[in-house]
Amino acid sequence: MPLTAGDPVQVGRYRLLARLGQGGMGRVYLGRSPGGRAVAVKVVRDALLRDEGFRQRFVREVEAARRVTGFFTAAVVDADPDGSPAWLATEYVPGLSLQEAVARHGVWPERAVRGLGAALAEALAAVHAAELVHRDLKPSNVLLAPDGPRVIDFGISAAAGDSTLTETGTVIGTPGFIPPEQLRHEAAGPAGDVFALGAVLAYAAAGVGPFGGGASHAVNYRVVHQEPDLRGLAPALAEVVVRCLAKDPGARPTVAWLLDELGHPDLAGPGWMPGPIVDSATRLRAEVPTEPMPRAGEDTVPAPALPRPRRRGLRTALAAATALAVTVTGTVLWRVAAHEDDTGPARPPNIEQLWHRTLAEGQTLTAASKEMVYLQHEDRHEITALDTTDGSQRWARRVDVADIREDSDYLKNTVGNGIQVTALSGGLLYYGSSDHLFAVDADSGDYRWRYMDDSFHASPVVVGNVAYAHMTSFFYVLDTRTGKKLWDYGYGVNADGSNIAVTGDVLLVHSEKKLLAVDIRTRQQKWTHQAGSDAETGLAVADGKVYFGTRDGALYAVDAGSGDEVWRRTFEGDLWDGRLGGGAGMPEVADGTVYFENDGYVSAFDAVTGSPRWQRKQEADEVTSLTAVDDTLLVTDSDGALTALDARSGKPGWRESLDVDDDADFRILGNTVLVERDGRLTAYRAAT
Repeated sequence: MPLTAGDPVQVGRYRLLARLGQGGMGRVYLGRSPGGRAVAVKVVRDALLRDEGFRQRFVREVEAARRVTGFFTAAVVDADPDGSPAWLATEYVPGLSLQEAVARHGVWPERAVRGLGAALAEALAAVHAAELVHRDLKPSNVLLAPDGPRVIDFGISAAAGDSTLTETGTVIGTPGFIPPEQLRHEAAGPAGDVFALGAVLAYAAAGVGPFGGGASHAVNYRVVHQEPDLRGLAPALAEVVVRCLAKDPGARPTVAWLLDELGHPDLAGPGWMPGPIVDSATRLRAEVPTEPMPRAGEDTVPAPALPRPRRRGLRTALAAATALAVTVTGTVLWRVAAHEDDTGPARPPNIEQLWHRTLAEGQTLTAASKEMVYLQHEDRHEITALDTTDGSQRWARRVDVADIREDSDYLKNTVGNGIQVTALSGGLLYYGSSDHLFAVDADSGDYRWRYMDDSFHASPVVVGNVAYAHMTSFFYVLDTRTGKKLWDYGYGVNADGSNIAVTGDVLLVHSEKKLLAVDIRTRQQKWTHQAGSDAETGLAVADGKVYFGTRDGALYAVDAGSGDEVWRRTFEGDLWDGRLGGGAGMPEVADGTVYFENDGYVSAFDAVTGSPRWQRKQEADEVTSLTAVDDTLLVTDSDGALTALDARSGKPGWRESLDVDDDADFRILGNTVLVERDGRLTAYRAAT
């Protein structure tokens, strides 16, 4: 992507040519050394550098990363961790990420996956030899060069034995690739990287992680409590991967064993990487710019945009009774927009604090609606309900839990009987404990019932007096008044449990490219709709139509009664580059308009015809959520900002900055903003 007016033209001795992307630590640029070598320059955000603890950690990590040498790693070539700004330069790897390659070209054959596994094991051997643990191995951190993969981003690696990063209890990594011991806040060592390697290989072979997608807490829960789904893998490969994914880190194989097992010349010799991937990498290497890309607005024809990794998880669509809650990790710092006229009369603040509450140690925000905010204490088995408008306590109680059967080591050693709230729907608050799912009255906290679910705690969607509880390959139906099971239905395929919706007499769920509809009267499959790419978002249902986005960036409208495609929008033309097709965001339907975010764009379409009403590029590289409130669209983005757009025209109103870190929970419910940070819960009202 071209440099913008706010980007530097040079960092250290490196001339910057283009922007490659952005992450939690800062922006990444394509640069050239004085001798012409291409490098990736990561510039750390100023806000992080104001934290002296972070700067000290960054200095240590740069020193450690420089010790890593290996063919399948992107070497650190230069750095100035004490500079202003601080920066790190690594070898530039022209090529798709594994995440992009699978989305664009499909899953890999067994021989290619084995070759990939051998290369990644060799990279981890180099990392571990330098007494490091990578801690964030995932498909977007594996770049595919013409001569093989490279493991990148040691920005959150920590020296083995250095406990500084874990002293706060922060979990670092990407859901589905974080090992269970790290989620339990236990020591994480090289065996954690082996777990992530197994998950990456499963992703390459099946196109989805072994623990599915959806909300982060749901994926993390499956990692700790459930077995991986490896049905898309060849049996011999599945045997290797399942060993890597062992819950007990001591039961996982060593990197040396993986090199022996996966590096067999008959299975992973030269030429193992799929041809289309090699062709793409070769072409991209030839297209690496040698001069700065034209900036936006310059009177020149822009060069092709460079592919960049994206990070977007599947978003959950709950029933209409469930309040929309968009979660972003971040510490919030509100400030007035830069263009405000300081000389004019004072105007009402865009963000007004409503109330705040100090939380007990171990107490966390777990669910919320426009009326109530719910806190849980997992180990004390306590749930507290607050009034969303003023923070007053509505009820608080120690809830029932399930006893752990003495004959089950799995329940005793892995699951436990702590509580985990899973859903708020139909006036009930659901939580899991041991091998049961519990329901309490959301308004009073009164116990309703419990259901034996063998520790696979679902997130039920309630319609009327019926709760639909979805698992990977089936759903079961409970009477919300008694908790008794009414019936169940098996899809016969692996479906995405976070992607369920119920409308009329139809239950809808996604299975990769297919949208499946089950008639809940006849208990038979009613229809199947085939999209052009895998589902990437939850399902938004309105006026007899279901809306969803796919991994290639398209927005679909499908008739919920027949499965007929009403319309689709693929974002072809100036406002969309298909090579960036990392996936769409959750649609929002309000007042006959579908609001949709993709990459850095916010779009509005007529819900009936699909005709565009407006499109607007945001200042940030990526939009992360949309919330429609009256005539205002509240938009959050990857720069950590909250923006108000006019819902009818897309015209921007105010924009407030959020200074993001890893220790807070940020939610939007209508125009109420909830922030949990440093043991304190604060509610704000956003101007609309």
